[in-house]
Amino acid sequence: MKIFIAQPIQPVAVEILKKVAEVHFNPEGRPLSRKEFLKNIGDVEAVILPWHTDVMDREALGIAARLQVIGRHGVGYDNIDLEAATERGIYVTFTPVLAPTMADTTFALLMAAARLIPQADRFVKAGQWTLGGEWVPWKFLGLDLHHKTLGIIGCGRVGAGVARRARGFDMRILYHDEVERPDVEAETGAKKVALDELLREAEFVSVTCALNERTRGLLGARQFAMMKPTAVLVNTARGPVLDQAALAEALQSRRIAAAGLDVFVEEPIPPGDPLLGLENVVVLPHIGSATLENRCKMGVTVAEDVVSVLTGKQPTYLLNPRVREVRPLG
Repeated sequence: MKIFIAQPIQPVAVEILKKVAEVHFNPEGRPLSRKEFLKNIGDVEAVILPWHTDVMDREALGIAARLQVIGRHGVGYDNIDLEAATERGIYVTFTPVLAPTMADTTFALLMAAARLIPQADRFVKAGQWTLGGEWVPWKFLGLDLHHKTLGIIGCGRVGAGVARRARGFDMRILYHDEVERPDVEAETGAKKVALDELLREAEFVSVTCALNERTRGLLGARQFAMMKPTAVLVNTARGPVLDQAALAEALQSRRIAAAGLDVFVEEPIPPGDPLLGLENVVVLPHIGSATLENRCKMGVTVAEDVVSVLTGKQPTYLLNPRVREVRPLG
């Protein structure tokens, strides 16, 4: 059997895979083009996708005629056609173990954007801190998080983790989701509200929803106009959930106060993008889950589930449970 890993994962995970199959790696040392990606999956039983830009659509699934399992090294699965995979009896797994780390990153971005942490860091490192006293605090007056209202858009595993962290700051928590989360409400005091109400009332807005046809472009100029001028927006979900041009305009005009972004419509974000020229934006290169401990955990999780499917056993984290009706496993 052969397994293809489209981008690097931790060595501990690779060793697990090698016990049952021949492991093949991305040979280019960079993200593959579509043509290169398709060339590498023609004769494999398993594909592991560490990044969301390698797409397993109907074309790719048709080329990978021997495929038994797709392992998504992450939680977003907008790059996988679940319906087509299920029709072909292909199991699709993912790694929701990253949720606590993602919640940490989300809250870190909230704090960094609110308290002007990157701006102050650049100020000191540039040798500009030449005077002491009250002058410096006036230059970096940020916003408190404690006792403010946090709105969470998408209250799944990551969103729930953000809510738990917010409780430590005595924040009032609102959330918008397609389903009610009574467990999160009981634990954190969160209240489910309509999206417009959340945007009007929240001082901080955290976007942690999945990207799909219902959420693509969910927040645009109309939604940004509803938000408080002191509002801080953080997105650790997917770039296309936001209208990025409208967000840049809202930030530039100070319609909203600040933003913290780990994800973008195009990744890497082009050097000339308007967001990169704004002082009230904190940007990260899509590293929300990037801690050593978490990446090892994600790698082991995806490897173990891929091995389970290849050896006829049920995986732990399955995205398309209907596949069991098409191709049952022991």
